[in-house]
Amino acid sequence: MIVRESEVERLCATATVLGLFEEWQCNVAETVLAPNSILAICTDGVLEAANPTGEEFGEEGLVNVLRTRQCQSAEALLDSVIAAVKKFAPGEQADDITLLVAKPRQ
Repeated sequence: MIVRESEVERLCATATVLGLFEEWQCNVAETVLAPNSILAICTDGVLEAANPTGEEFGEEGLVNVLRTRQCQSAEALLDSVIAAVKKFAPGEQADDITLLVAKPRQ
């Protein structure tokens, strides 16, 4: 997803799981990562991390952290999201937490 000041652009998967097959094809597209935008790509372990009542962190939780801390560096944002996921879903992780965060240089 790309989080901008007033919108979220969802980047849909265009291929199968990376690295699972020797040969595969996918669609390629380009988009602009404008100033004050944040690119965040994550596995389902981030979005599906569940609290003790079964509620998932979800896309809303991810977007909320990214927006409220958008002034942070990409590295600090990554740490903030992981900390928020672990606080939201304490205890043993049920799945991996894999996240890539990128921001354009100002």
